[in-house]
Amino acid sequence: MVRGAFPGSQLSRLVIMSLALLTMAGCGGGIGVGGAGDAAMAPARPILDPIAAFAADPPAQAQAQIFLVDSNETATLRLVRQYAAASGRECREVRVTQRSGDSLRLFCRAGAGWIEARPLIAQTAGR
Repeated sequence: MVRGAFPGSQLSRLVIMSLALLTMAGCGGGIGVGGAGDAAMAPARPILDPIAAFAADPPAQAQAQIFLVDSNETATLRLVRQYAAASGRECREVRVTQRSGDSLRLFCRAGAGWIEARPLIAQTAGR
């Protein structure tokens, strides 16, 4: 049999190669099964951490008091700043004031939710 004897053989090879490329593109990008595009379309899960919930939707006065079950005490939350990170994600820094002292926690938007992120620059006492 002579290669290319059937007129549709080149067309079928082109279709198979195109499907293979589309399948591989779906593995690494935001399209296809299990890609990042699916995560953005997933319904938002409730945020169980009250401090993360505050960061995700701070009140107009940017301050709130909550009860922390794990430490059995009241904490004051204050939105310190919000900014767009170099990655393009929206981030918010929250000051948590408790009897044991103050701490800063950083939360960034991740798809339909928010995650706690590690600050790139550590806070120092001399500031």
